Amino acid sequence: MRAALIEVVYLDGTESTVSNDVLDVLIATEKIMRFKRSDGWVDIVRQNAKLRDYRTREIYAGQDRRAPWPGKK
Repeated sequence: MRAALIEVVYLDGTESTVSNDVLDVLIATEKIMRFKRSDGWVDIVRQNAKLRDYRTREIYAGQDRRAPWPGKK
C-alpha cells in the first residue's frame, strides 16, 4: 500500500509532494511555506503559525507516543 503524498510549497516557491514523515521534518526545520490539507492550504507563518501543538492539551488521557518536538539550535 502506498502512503498518501502531501503537497508542499518550499521557501523558494517550488512545489512538490512528500510523505507525512518528510512533512514533519520540513515543518520542524522551517523549509516550507505551506502544505495542503484536505480542507485547504495551511500557511506556516513563524510569528503567527496556524499549526497547533496538541501535545499540551490537558484533556488527553492516553499515552503520549510522539517524540519530543525538535528545538531550535
